[in-house]
Amino acid sequence: MRYTGWRKKMVEEHVIARGINDPRIIAAMSEVPRHYFLDSALAEQAYGNHSLPIGAGQTMTQP
Repeated sequence: MRYTGWRKKMVEEHVIARGINDPRIIAAMSEVPRHYFLDSALAEQAYGNHSLPIGAGQTMTQP
């Protein structure tokens, strides 16, 4: 449940607040569980405004 709240906050503070108003983008950002793509040790950081490593030298960009 906590991830749902964090995802909602991310969309409000880092997507909508920056002027992104396309409902398709807002829906996608609201529904994709970013924490699933991270090592469990980083899961709680999934919805912050920073990039995170996802393995193989790749990163997940900030929202």
